[in-house]
Amino acid sequence: MLTPQLNLFKKSNPILGTVLSNERLTPAKGEGKRPSQEGESAIHRIKIALSHDLYPYLIGQSAGVIPPGEDQAKVEKGSPDTSYAVRLYSIASPSLSFGKTKDSIEFIIKRDNIYDTEGNLLHSGVCSNYMCNLKPGDQVTMTGPAGKKFILPLADFSGDLFFCATGTGIAPFFGMVEEILEHKLIQFQGNVYLIYGAPYSDEIVLKDYFESMAQKHKNFHFIQAISREEINPFDGGKMYISHKVKELASIIKPSLESNGRVYICGGPKGMEKGVIEEMRIAMNSSESYEDFKKSLESKDQLFVETY
Repeated sequence: MLTPQLNLFKKSNPILGTVLSNERLTPAKGEGKRPSQEGESAIHRIKIALSHDLYPYLIGQSAGVIPPGEDQAKVEKGSPDTSYAVRLYSIASPSLSFGKTKDSIEFIIKRDNIYDTEGNLLHSGVCSNYMCNLKPGDQVTMTGPAGKKFILPLADFSGDLFFCATGTGIAPFFGMVEEILEHKLIQFQGNVYLIYGAPYSDEIVLKDYFESMAQKHKNFHFIQAISREEINPFDGGKMYISHKVKELASIIKPSLESNGRVYICGGPKGMEKGVIEEMRIAMNSSESYEDFKKSLESKDQLFVETY
């Protein structure tokens, strides 16, 4: 049985990975459905060569990246260590990597840029831009693995799984879907519901992969929520993943009563509240939101990573 390993590599003793590929998954600015005044949503799939014998991660964990250069804020403060802090990114490849080759790790990363009202770039995220600019052959300084909660069941599991994602929150679910349906490291008997939200339909990344999985596996359900293009049937407003959860109320109640698990990943921080509240309503729970959330977490039925 696979077990989560933690912090095998730290900032004081990092490991080096070599970039194999870097693919942009969303349209360039002005070429997609996103208006130019909103800037762009530049999401990349980055694959790095890394031996799993040295770095044995589990899907659902995160890996740390140390961008090169000096942190000018630390320089100005006269800090003895002026290097950048470790940035954590969700791992997007299954525990044995795609193809079960155990020789690579993947990430789904968005450039963390800030734009003005005209769509002009004001600020570039240090590590996300570094990662999205990587080229094959470049080396990346890494730490980790990190995290032990946001992982799949480690033993045979018969409940349903609900994966709720916005934006690059899709990263861990990419590897989880592959691991459950293709690699089958545990005996899984249940349904998988992937509920994925994005502002525009051409920013639903990896769509072809998930649609192919839905065609191949009858127990996998790929559900999309496009907030700027769809209207929800409840109040006529924008369509969010919480509305899709509400539509699944009749499925959610028996699923959670039968050991089902809910995983929520994405941003902005707090986006999980709408999803959890709809689940509370579906369960006809008289508990407060916080008590309902804590109850699911205590029973290992709810796992949240938002940023």
